[in-house]
Amino acid sequence: MSPDCGHRYQRTASDKPDGRYRGTATATWSITWNAPALGDAGEFTETRATAWTAWVGEVQVLNTH
Repeated sequence: MSPDCGHRYQRTASDKPDGRYRGTATATWSITWNAPALGDAGEFTETRATAWTAWVGEVQVLNTH
């Protein structure tokens, strides 16, 4: 899991199917709501997932030794 929604690839995707990395991004929300004027309240969870692909054709390296 990444706190900034980023990822560093260490290798190109040349050996992957179609030359791309594949994955799924998933977001989950837990919602609690309240409507006092209606005397109603509740909670629910919403989850959504989206498939993605990423072409990584070049990886740069910095050697400090």
